[in-house]
Amino acid sequence: MARTKSITPYKTEIAVVLTYALFCTGAAIASQPQPEIVNNTNYDTSVGLSSDTTFIESTSKDWVRFQKLATDWRNERGVMSSITQMSMLKPYQSIIGMGEKAIPLILAQLRSEGDDPDQWFWALAAIAQVNPVKPEEQGDFRAMARTWFDWAEEEGYAW
Repeated sequence: MARTKSITPYKTEIAVVLTYALFCTGAAIASQPQPEIVNNTNYDTSVGLSSDTTFIESTSKDWVRFQKLATDWRNERGVMSSITQMSMLKPYQSIIGMGEKAIPLILAQLRSEGDDPDQWFWALAAIAQVNPVKPEEQGDFRAMARTWFDWAEEEGYAW
């Protein structure tokens, strides 16, 4: 959960801009990590920013990066039907390259897709180094998603 301390008007604007940027990625506001804004004591009103670093929680940055890569992946793949070709596209590989921190982001995306989950299973298996999907579930994307949600819950992932 994010903490907010003594937000000044300028820092409020930063939070509003970040929230708007996250909203524009197409993600549900409730499912995204919220930014952490740290109030620093060396606030310089002449430039409108503190002289110390105001930072946004790294999970928020990861979420924004993930959403950009996911959008790029969807745009590049178009109507491609081969999961092998889809998963070799640079944005998808970049998501895999995010490593374990991408797992809760992928799970949140998968959950937001409801009854029409996208092809996130290859990425999950590559990152997690396990595939909990049973042979009889292969091809049933809803069943595959449920299996990954069960696996994630057992492994202690929060998304």
